[in-house]
Amino acid sequence: MGKGNKGKIDNLGRIVIPKTIRDALDVKHNDEVSMTVEKGNLVISKGYKTCSLCNTKEVTTQISDKLLCEKCISEIKNL
Repeated sequence: MGKGNKGKIDNLGRIVIPKTIRDALDVKHNDEVSMTVEKGNLVISKGYKTCSLCNTKEVTTQISDKLLCEKCISEIKNL
């Protein structure tokens, strides 16, 4: 089982990622992290998430567990 901690979201919507979790992800000060929703859970990953269709890093929308960029959304609308 993975490491876990509890935290509270402050009045500005922030939460502290505990040191044990940052260490487990090898996340350092000023590193990029990606936040997504998968099966009703918040998933925080080190680095970028990419569009499920074209792999660009410019993700703007998440539908279920799929991430999409504006270009792919526009192409889907034009089908």
